[in-house]
Amino acid sequence: MTPDQFLTFAQTLPEPLLLVTSGGEILAVNQPAARLFSKTSKALIGQRLTEFVSDSSEKIIDYLRVCSQSRQMILGALTIHQAQGEGIACRSEGAVIQPRSPESPAINLLRLEKRTSNQFVVLNQKIQALSKEIQQRQHLQVELAQSNETLKQTLIKLQNAVEAVQTEKMSGLGQLVAGIAHEINNPVSFIYGNLTYASEYYDSLLKLIHLYQQEYPNPSLVIQQEIEALDLDFIQKDIKKLLQSMETGSKRISEIVKSFRNFSRLDEATFKAVNIHEGLEAALMILQSRLNPSGRHSGIEVIKDYGELPWVSCSPGQLNQVFMNLLNNAIDALEEAEQVRWSPTDRRSSPESMQNYPSRIWICTEKLNDRYIGIRIKDNGSGIPTQIHHQIFNPFFTTKPVGKGTGLGLSICYQIIESHHGRINMISEQAWGTEFSIELPIVY
Repeated sequence: MTPDQFLTFAQTLPEPLLLVTSGGEILAVNQPAARLFSKTSKALIGQRLTEFVSDSSEKIIDYLRVCSQSRQMILGALTIHQAQGEGIACRSEGAVIQPRSPESPAINLLRLEKRTSNQFVVLNQKIQALSKEIQQRQHLQVELAQSNETLKQTLIKLQNAVEAVQTEKMSGLGQLVAGIAHEINNPVSFIYGNLTYASEYYDSLLKLIHLYQQEYPNPSLVIQQEIEALDLDFIQKDIKKLLQSMETGSKRISEIVKSFRNFSRLDEATFKAVNIHEGLEAALMILQSRLNPSGRHSGIEVIKDYGELPWVSCSPGQLNQVFMNLLNNAIDALEEAEQVRWSPTDRRSSPESMQNYPSRIWICTEKLNDRYIGIRIKDNGSGIPTQIHHQIFNPFFTTKPVGKGTGLGLSICYQIIESHHGRINMISEQAWGTEFSIELPIVY
């Protein structure tokens, strides 16, 4: 568009319009623009725009340069000189209508709108305030991102530290249990081994007594009185029961020692083929005192439904830790549920009604397919509220009172099962109880 074509077009418009090069030279103005500048068209054409405004030359040239690179209107502001009084504050909109060429600079169309000084002051203040707020928000976002990253790293370090302490505690417990099992095993083996000989000696002595009775049916008065004082017939019947009960007790102690040995695998990190049922039985043996009737509950019944399982390649110590954590949580839930049921405000709080709500833990195992086995541990406690289901495996999350739980038990279980390339899930309803299901690969 030439200056003449521009004037033909612009003279019909009521708003001030100018043609200005990117260097600031005025090529054409319409009558509203001339009146705004209080100049004639001849006085403006061919002059620099910077001569008629109070803004700095750098600001005006930078604005024109931006306009010369955009087909869309670019907002700006300038103040026109006045012979007397303050300058005229104007809002400007500019865009290129003829791009720069080797022969000529770019030509911009400027549209001016007169504004009162106060309007621009307020507008500039708002723009500056908004700009400052944006900068502050950006700065805060950067600081928040840095703080989040720092907190994340701190949480990871704290979690690792607590897990290390927990692992060390469990390892120490495993060593203690292994030592106790070893110390108990020696005298028990001695007792159990000698019971066989004691039983044989008893049979031999009893046989000899019977022979004496046959050969000497009429013993002396002293012997008769001693037989009556000892109640020989009762001793002959009861001593066999004593030996059998001693054998049963020794076997029971041997089973406990065996469970202790299985539990003492806590410090084993090497993967090996193990019998999952041995780990479950070891955990139950360690927790037997918590399952028996106590002041906190009337006794917890454990129902086992063990399927035929192949041996599984795993870290036995780590899986024992998972079983211990899940069973401990189940016992805690049952203790809490029974305390609620025995509360004076609960209509079920009577010995008769409690028989209808026995505390139970179910342990089920099964072979799911050729690649996986399944383990389910369920209790009939009060269940876990639905709104926190998504948080139960989070580190440090716990619903237990301060000092009773670290919030790491289920998190550690999750990590251990994940490290075994398995899966752990939870189903819980407040009227039904809680079930944790574990899937473990047999070999990988």
